[in-house]
Amino acid sequence: MTAGCSSIDIDVSRSGGSTAGSSPAEPPGTTLPLTQTPEYVASNTPCPRGLTKLGAVPLGEAAPGRSVTLTPFLELAEPTAMVFDSDGSGSGFVGDRRGRIWRFWGGETASDAVGAAARLAAEPAADFSSNTAAEHDQGLVGMTLGPRGRLWINRTDRTGASVLTVLTPTPDDNALEGGPTDMLRLEQPSAQHNGGALVFGPDGLLYVSFGDGGGLGDPRHHGQNVATPLGAVLRFEVDTAQSDATDEWQLSAAGGNPDLGAGSDPRIWAYGARNSFSMSFDSMTGDLWIADVGQQCVEEVTVLGPSEGGANLGWNAWEGSRRFVGPDVSNHRVPDLEYRHGRGLCAVIGGHVYRGSRLDWLTGRYVFTDLCGAGVFAASVNSGLVPDVIWHLGVSTPRPVGIAADADGELYLIDIELGVFRLDG
Repeated sequence: MTAGCSSIDIDVSRSGGSTAGSSPAEPPGTTLPLTQTPEYVASNTPCPRGLTKLGAVPLGEAAPGRSVTLTPFLELAEPTAMVFDSDGSGSGFVGDRRGRIWRFWGGETASDAVGAAARLAAEPAADFSSNTAAEHDQGLVGMTLGPRGRLWINRTDRTGASVLTVLTPTPDDNALEGGPTDMLRLEQPSAQHNGGALVFGPDGLLYVSFGDGGGLGDPRHHGQNVATPLGAVLRFEVDTAQSDATDEWQLSAAGGNPDLGAGSDPRIWAYGARNSFSMSFDSMTGDLWIADVGQQCVEEVTVLGPSEGGANLGWNAWEGSRRFVGPDVSNHRVPDLEYRHGRGLCAVIGGHVYRGSRLDWLTGRYVFTDLCGAGVFAASVNSGLVPDVIWHLGVSTPRPVGIAADADGELYLIDIELGVFRLDG
């Protein structure tokens, strides 16, 4: 493990290195020893001076009289993903790293949920733990509600492959039935940088992100390779043929996806990502916010409008605004928000634009956090896509891995050590 490098490793390390217990493979097309490759050298080079610091202003200074508290919402071991029903009831599903999914029911008070604001089912609604790997960046990593109320999940199975599965709530709403054969299966070269976000956009299409597959500095060159879905955001059309017995779901490359040239993967909507672990749509503007975890120097967030299909986020020619390795790329989409490591900052965790009412003074700000527990932050981006002053909201948890939004736009912090908390005033 190389100190200072980051991935969304929610188990042991934050290294961008090889999977524990195996020898790192030499990158393709080179006879150099691994420690002499440009990717390895760049990943172990001290960060240059002048990189943007987060520079968050305490909330009491930025917005006098305002405050944020974290209200316990769910007590659960190792939560990683969470979705809410669209009816505003505060109910939904929460998944843990091992591949188990529970139903929960909302409510300000619940006699059988000590210290929490929601009631958790006693037994999982679905259990994939016997076929879910949970090392490094693996596990149940993504969850979203799709057409006809079906639950879509993204996890890594026991072989280490990323798998998308559709689940159907039972009529009594207490269990989830397995859907058809896994909708998408992507072999992963390692247990790191698997990505895993999935979300339906305002266009009704399914967006899924995958990381570069691991290794220091992207030694397999996936980020700039448009022939592979690794290091990219994919966009799908979702179709279903209904019958009395079953729903036959189908995924296909969305019409209107960019033409990236001969041999390119038609499912790619954006590429050049290192480990786009989390992404979300702003419900008001339709913009897609992508939080991409950096190597050892820079964390970045990119805001893509609906017309920006084909955007190149730059990895591994660029790590944020830091030039990294290889030839430069003329179409690098510069991130809209970035910050360097240090002072308890190591891996960006997105993130939603706040559209709720409990904290209406936060409306329009992007709320995000960092895996190393430095705090919860809020930033706005003006019409020129330049971030203004970033606020530190004055709250933190030790190991945050996600932020969820309910149907009313309220936000919930998911901490893999402590459970789920609602952001309140």
